[in-house]
Amino acid sequence: MSTALATLELTSAQLGIWNAQRLEPDSPYYLVGDVIEISGAPVDVAALAEAIRATAEEAESLRLRVLDTPDGPRQTVSAEPVPLPEIVDLQGESDPLAAAHARVAAERQRVAEACRGMLDRALFSHLILRLSDTEVWFTQLGHHLVFDGYTAAMLARRTAARYTAAVRGEEVPPSTFGRFADLVDADRAYRMSERFTKDRAYWCDRFTPMPELAEDASAAGLPEATFTARAELTADEVAGLAELGKRAGTTWGDALIASYAAFLHRVLGTADVVFAVPLMCRVGAALRTPAMAVNVLPLRVRVQPGDRPEELTARVAEALREMRAHQRYRGENLPQDLAVPGAGALLHGRGINLKAFDLELAFGEARGTMRNVAGGPPEDMGLSVLPTTGGGLLLGFEVDARSQDQAGVDAQLTALKALISAFTGADAPVVGGVDLVPDVDALLAEWSTPAIAAPEVREGLLEGIRFPQGALHGQTALVCGA
Repeated sequence: MSTALATLELTSAQLGIWNAQRLEPDSPYYLVGDVIEISGAPVDVAALAEAIRATAEEAESLRLRVLDTPDGPRQTVSAEPVPLPEIVDLQGESDPLAAAHARVAAERQRVAEACRGMLDRALFSHLILRLSDTEVWFTQLGHHLVFDGYTAAMLARRTAARYTAAVRGEEVPPSTFGRFADLVDADRAYRMSERFTKDRAYWCDRFTPMPELAEDASAAGLPEATFTARAELTADEVAGLAELGKRAGTTWGDALIASYAAFLHRVLGTADVVFAVPLMCRVGAALRTPAMAVNVLPLRVRVQPGDRPEELTARVAEALREMRAHQRYRGENLPQDLAVPGAGALLHGRGINLKAFDLELAFGEARGTMRNVAGGPPEDMGLSVLPTTGGGLLLGFEVDARSQDQAGVDAQLTALKALISAFTGADAPVVGGVDLVPDVDALLAEWSTPAIAAPEVREGLLEGIRFPQGALHGQTALVCGA
């Protein structure tokens, strides 16, 4: 039997997604992916379609088919040719941009429904949208079994390189993608190694005893609607985070994560702060192999009201270094290994997903930008962080509409931005000294109730107040100056 048709085990990363989707068979939230928006120069749509098709053929994980066997789920790499993606021309629409956004939303729903059964089906899809001669989008959407954020960036860069070579009449650079079977072998070797045993022992020790976790406010079942808040940190504000990281002997990313930890401390009122952090979890062959590999693990850090920003940033950086040293242990196994009620909450409700990939791509003379449109289930305090074209960062919360309203999620993001601003400003206060409501007067004015006009009272104050007969029985009705 050829390697392409060999039956392979699911990796540990894939098994986590497989089990999660099986527990929620109707959930559309195990679809992940992006839109690549190309603009700035005329786009050869035919060349783009072929670049997308050829890239998908090179990436074996995009051609995986999952089978249900007596020994559990298994997978093969399909030998069938990859078809060209569908091209939808929106140039005749009255508002091509609005039509493109609507088509992306519809495609996200379609692919999620098509993929969630997982068995005996394609788990990845592309669609090209032509808004004008110089503005073309394409989607790359797939089930999390075969795809993660690192893979998305790899595929987009390879597609851009193929397209650029085609329109310039140059030879296509050779593919550097690794074989998926090698990734499966490496995962099996790790699970049988002494390294795995040490990593498991580290995580069990790190969370024994268990922290007291705030209850997750999310309602049971799948959300029918979500509320979203987005805000941008400017390049200057990111420079402020970099300066804070420099004072702590680390990076702007660690400074941002420390700001999030301080935010959780203030909102939740606990010093033992725990939140989920996705980790790339790629070494060796995984660094060049498109696949699902990302791992989510809980970061545990002590936060005190008297901590200075640089002090907390250094502490968070040290905790992250420890975490990365043991990042191959799968986070979804931790609740079972700890065998403590409530351990599942370690990875839910709170977390920060910092995507620091370079999202700017060259498609010949045009430029492409990646925009995430499917990133997993909403978490009420789950923060997403994406780079922007101007060197800034886009911060976002997406919450279940059953547990918060729009005003609540907006206030949550306002408070986080206020904390980041305070941490990166001159004379930064300690954690407990940050004002999370930057414009108190405006907020009080918004919350206040106008006084009710009353007729002129000619009697004494108490004489003008009427109570039901015998309601007070001689008790105090009004106190002034207490």
